[in-house]
Amino acid sequence: MTPVFTYGTLEIPEVMEAVTGQVWASAEAWAKGFAKFLLKGRIYPGMTAVQGSICSGRVYYHIDSRTLEVLDTFEDEVYTRECIEVEVAEGRSLQAYVYLIRPQDRACLTTTPWQPDEFKSKHLVRYLEACKSFHRQLMHGSHPI
Repeated sequence: MTPVFTYGTLEIPEVMEAVTGQVWASAEAWAKGFAKFLLKGRIYPGMTAVQGSICSGRVYYHIDSRTLEVLDTFEDEVYTRECIEVEVAEGRSLQAYVYLIRPQDRACLTTTPWQPDEFKSKHLVRYLEACKSFHRQLMHGSHPI
């Protein structure tokens, strides 16, 4: 069981539940030395190393290997899963998986910071439906993991 740090759509607990079919214990968290930016032509962000930056997000605890496979399938091909140090409440730090933009795909990032409130107001309802559909396809075997 491993923590997973999320910083975009998956940091919204309803999205994580729609994708995985489960509710997860979680907490606000921060990754020092990273920043999140919108991906070109997409409504969600990517995270990359940026010296001096701090990326806010949410860490989900006790993620099992099956759920990691689901998340690996859900994430776009421009991401790679890596382990980084993140901070949670009271300055406590822990190692967590995160989906970073692959070095060869950094050109896919814009310079526009991702705005979660804008995403929620403009896209969340449709995005949740798409995530629920993704999960249903996984459960019925029409989307291999």
